[in-house]
Amino acid sequence: MLTATSGALLAAFFVVPGTLAHDGVDSGNVAASFRRGLVAYWDSGSPDFPRQLDSTVEFWFRFHLVKASLSALLLAAVVVLGVLLGRLARQRAEERPGRLLLVPAGALVALLGPFALVALVANVQGAVAPFASLLPMLTGGDAHSDGELARTLAQMRQQIADHPTEGHSPALTAMTGDFALYHAVLAAMAATVGLALAGVAAVLWRRHRAVPDARSRRATKAGIAASALCAVLTLVIAVANTTSAAHSSQALAAFLDGGW
Repeated sequence: MLTATSGALLAAFFVVPGTLAHDGVDSGNVAASFRRGLVAYWDSGSPDFPRQLDSTVEFWFRFHLVKASLSALLLAAVVVLGVLLGRLARQRAEERPGRLLLVPAGALVALLGPFALVALVANVQGAVAPFASLLPMLTGGDAHSDGELARTLAQMRQQIADHPTEGHSPALTAMTGDFALYHAVLAAMAATVGLALAGVAAVLWRRHRAVPDARSRRATKAGIAASALCAVLTLVIAVANTTSAAHSSQALAAFLDGGW
């Protein structure tokens, strides 16, 4: 039952968000709509989004909100499935055929768990800061052939160079603020995940000596190493994004120059 639920949630994750649309903006034209809307926003000199940009950002918020919700449900289903499999594995520890029957479900948990967690983090980030999460679309696809967009991006670079921390236009101020929020959200979530993984590694370390057989001890030690490594990597990501959030103007300038 849980395996089927996980499969249905995974399918919904890829299918349902693409069916959303808002004021004519959908997953097929969101990039082009965002580029046109951003150029209009820059040229307007107003702190308020023009209608096209507002519709695009609203669609992108809904898109990520739905994906984040489905990711959370998928992660919950995978965690419950993993707990049940762990109990069954302990009950069938001496039954080789019984253990083998659990392998496919265990592989599913091992694959879907990290996927659901990463998807949840990325889509919460996108839902909280949808404007900033659209920015990569400024450089993809046919963006380089758009003369108005190229002009707008050049003016943004020049304004940041002339005024590194303040004196920005309303559009650039909004971009800088949302860019800071975008990185702050990822920093907070990465720190939370990193500390949780460190806790898992510590618990496994305390328990590994009490594991009765050598095979299980080796598996536990592998879990300790994997948890510790992932904890370090996520904490590094947290520190990097904290730095980007604290220096959002410089981070935005680096992005506009081809970084992220």
